[in-house]
Amino acid sequence: MTNGGVPIKLRWPKQRMRTMLRRAQGFTLLELVVVIIIISTLAAVLLDRILFYQEAAERAAMEQMAGTLRSALHFQIADKLLKGKTRDLPLLAEDNPMDWLAEQPSNYVGVRFNPKPGEVPKGDWYFDLKDKELVYVVARGSHFTPDKAGRKEVRYKVRLVYSREAQVNQGSADEKEINGVILALAEPYQWF
Repeated sequence: MTNGGVPIKLRWPKQRMRTMLRRAQGFTLLELVVVIIIISTLAAVLLDRILFYQEAAERAAMEQMAGTLRSALHFQIADKLLKGKTRDLPLLAEDNPMDWLAEQPSNYVGVRFNPKPGEVPKGDWYFDLKDKELVYVVARGSHFTPDKAGRKEVRYKVRLVYSREAQVNQGSADEKEINGVILALAEPYQWF
């Protein structure tokens, strides 16, 4: 710059020069460490939330399949009632509920007789022939409380519901009047 032909020297204070040079060089090590800590904390929180929602989605999918099987059971009951085969209703308690579906889910591994722990992959369904129970093996169970045997499984069983009179009289199964058939939990579970 000139002032009437005389060059003007701009004088920058030394402190301002150092600040400008430092900014031109980039972050200090402390600033970099703080940014890394903030990003890693946010990533950890995000990962925890993702795992939580994956587990919640697994539970929802399992409960949706149970609802589908309950609907299939209602169709089986209606079919027997329409055909006048009410005497066949107790046989539903022996059936594999997956056989009632037009198409079995891809995570159904079939019938097993009292399988050992780890024999059925996590996230899959199987029908336990020994107990006549449909079992779901939990895959992501960090919020799942295991059963008495320490298994992370949800077990369903087809149960016959008898009328109040039949329960009071304690007659044989053939003499009792069946009031309904339900797909119920074999034992309660706690997930979340």
